[in-house]
Amino acid sequence: MTTEDFPSLFQFLGAYFHEDWMCESDVADDIVKSFISDSETQTTNRVLREIEALLYLNLSEHSLRDFLLKEIGCGYCYWHEWPNGEEWLKHVSFKLQQAQ
Repeated sequence: MTTEDFPSLFQFLGAYFHEDWMCESDVADDIVKSFISDSETQTTNRVLREIEALLYLNLSEHSLRDFLLKEIGCGYCYWHEWPNGEEWLKHVSFKLQQAQ
C-alpha cells in the first residue's frame, strides 16, 4: 500500500493537513470545509472513494496511523480528538458526503 494507491487522499491530507495546518485553523473540521470549498465535486468524490477503499482494508489502528502519518504525510494527530483513525476518516467521509 503506497500513496500511488490513494493519490487523491495523499493530495488532500498532504496539502490541507500539512505540518502547519493549525496556522490556518485550530479546528480540523474547518480544514475539511476549506478543502470542500476549494475543490470541484469530482475531486471530493475521488477523496471520498479513496477513504472508503482505505477503510475497506480494515487495517489495525497502528497500521492506519503509520500509513496516514508516514506515507500520506498527514500532520493531524487525530487521536487527540478521535478514538481512532477509522472514526476520524468516517467523520471526514460524512462531511464530504454532506457537501454533495
